[in-house]
Amino acid sequence: MKTIRTLGCALALCGSVALAGCGGGTNEENAANEMQREAGTNLREEPGSRGTTPTTEGKQAGEGRDEARKPHPRIGDNVMTPSRKLMENISAHPDLTMFVGALRKAELVGLLNGTGPYTVFAPVDSVFDAIPDRTLDDWMRPSNKQRLVTMLNNHIVTGKITAADLTNGATLKTVGGQQLSVTRKGNTIFVNGARVRQADIENQNGVLHLVEKLLAEEK
Repeated sequence: MKTIRTLGCALALCGSVALAGCGGGTNEENAANEMQREAGTNLREEPGSRGTTPTTEGKQAGEGRDEARKPHPRIGDNVMTPSRKLMENISAHPDLTMFVGALRKAELVGLLNGTGPYTVFAPVDSVFDAIPDRTLDDWMRPSNKQRLVTMLNNHIVTGKITAADLTNGATLKTVGGQQLSVTRKGNTIFVNGARVRQADIENQNGVLHLVEKLLAEEK
């Protein structure tokens, strides 16, 4: 059983269809629809397409911030906009399907649809691909839900923290209570040793950064 991979792919397909159908609604309506989709998702559903390759490449942290801050960056077939909340934009990104699946399994959708602001360091799918199936399945067990919640909360920081704020030697305290350390090598930013692949994706209730490693692994 490859729970999180199946979960992530199925949710990506559901999320893409739902976002396309409710794109004209208010933020409150979209948030409500997101919660409804979470409650009704069949976790055993056959996986669909994980998403298309982004047509707009993310900028390395510290480079081209003006480009990264464009109002409507197009990601695959979806548009991520600053007017949408974090959960909506995370769900729209084709390289975050497994992170989305984990967030929903941990029931953290409401948090990222909240007022915020929050800063999210989202591990890309390749991070989860490198984790053994047995480990992923163990994380997804109902008996381990609180451990999953804590691990994911250690990728979320209260407040809006942009790449400019991620200075060398800075420390951040996560919602899960862990301290994150920031290092910079030239224009490249690392958070707890994880390279920031794409920085400063604006959202209505915070900012999103994509990272290439888990910031805090469940033990």
